[in-house]
Amino acid sequence: MKDQLKDMATKSKTALVAYKIYHNWQFKRRFASGDTESLHGSTHSHIPLEDSLAYINTQFEDYLQYGELTPEKLRGKRIFELGFGDNIGVALRFLATGAAQVVCLDKFYSKRDKEQERKIYQALRETLSDEERRRFDEAVDLTDSIKTDPGKIHCIYGVDVENAEELKNVEPFDYVITRGAIQDIFEPDAAFSAMDRVLKPGGLMLHKIDLSDQGMFREYGMNPLTFLTITDSVYRLMAEGSGKPNRKKMSYYRRFLENLGYDVTLLVTDIIGRGGRGDLSPHKEKIALGVDYSDEALSLVKEIRPKLSASFKQMSDEELLVDGIFVVAMKPV
Repeated sequence: MKDQLKDMATKSKTALVAYKIYHNWQFKRRFASGDTESLHGSTHSHIPLEDSLAYINTQFEDYLQYGELTPEKLRGKRIFELGFGDNIGVALRFLATGAAQVVCLDKFYSKRDKEQERKIYQALRETLSDEERRRFDEAVDLTDSIKTDPGKIHCIYGVDVENAEELKNVEPFDYVITRGAIQDIFEPDAAFSAMDRVLKPGGLMLHKIDLSDQGMFREYGMNPLTFLTITDSVYRLMAEGSGKPNRKKMSYYRRFLENLGYDVTLLVTDIIGRGGRGDLSPHKEKIALGVDYSDEALSLVKEIRPKLSASFKQMSDEELLVDGIFVVAMKPV
């Protein structure tokens, strides 16, 4: 049945919706049975070594650039990373720069090639300065396998951030970071509240969030906003609990964090209709027609607007155009 649905899904929106509902049901049933292993977040086992290094370094440098973080600001600090996938490379970069500890949490255990993972860390180590290597070696021993010092780096699997017992009475963190994780939490209110609880007053949240359909419909040649035409009740059956995009837009993230008292800056990282050209660099607070997006991109919004689900129909063209954001949010002191 699964293969039949998958074959049909390439031919129509209705069949694709049916397949996603089936896949979501199957995924949730497996997870409930205790099987948390997933291809979700498995990035590094199937790409060249140099691409893995570039991916890790891009993430780390984005946090530094947009969070305005310096080695001095990181020295001795504690960091919480949500949704780290199959790799602790970003955590190791923070530790090598001078952070005291990184705690990583992922609801899923992403499948990985352990020997390839070890090679990535060895190659990453070679790019560091002598002092950074000394700190790196304090965090992880790569002699025969991957052995981390739990006082430096600690990984938690198989639980949502709001339900993680290990975080209930933890010492507050200085920074909370995520990349490509928040959009996969169907109702992120509880996750944000949990991250707020473990962040120090005056601490910083840095979140890179994909607002796209992650290829759900667009990779079959459909309008990139097709996933916003599905009613909320049906979309819940397609996406809840299995790491599909949650359909939250810019205004949600700003409103929720500001209601918690945060000073929030939202930077646009991508816009529909750019044809996979990658992030806007640098990310921007404001986007402009003819500079960042074209009339063709705008026409995609106008074409789909009459079909949008009620919760999206009243949104501005600009909000619907935005395909990704970088959130910089400072907690009040």
